[in-house]
Amino acid sequence: MFKFRLAKILRLREHKEKLCLEEVGKCVLQLQEALQKKEEFEERIAKLEREYIITLKGFIFAERVSLYKNYLLYHYKMLKLQKEVIEEKKNNLAEARVKLVEAMKERKILDKLREKQYFRYRQEQEKKEQIFQDELAVTSKRRQSD
Repeated sequence: MFKFRLAKILRLREHKEKLCLEEVGKCVLQLQEALQKKEEFEERIAKLEREYIITLKGFIFAERVSLYKNYLLYHYKMLKLQKEVIEEKKNNLAEARVKLVEAMKERKILDKLREKQYFRYRQEQEKKEQIFQDELAVTSKRRQSD
């Protein structure tokens, strides 16, 4: 019966790979949410700019113009902050991918080792089987000649 001596370590590596894969998925989701939020800010800014232009064309109230201007500036700052968040999320995703690739390499190394050990085990078993078959043939031949 074949038993891989490093089976526990292999299971640990597989678990680590699974955790890294989940981390990559989480980072992708966070990046998508950040990109969606950025798009929402851009849409809001475009809408506010259109309203601001309409306000400037009509009867002008200084308070209203100031309000739109300040609100637009606030949204521009929020958009800038969101772009920084996106860059941070991209960096987190890149780091998570690097960790995943490393975990996959570690697991694959152990998989290859297990395959090689299993191959050697099968060869040994086949040799033992062949020796047994040879002994049976010799014993059978001796019995027939006696």
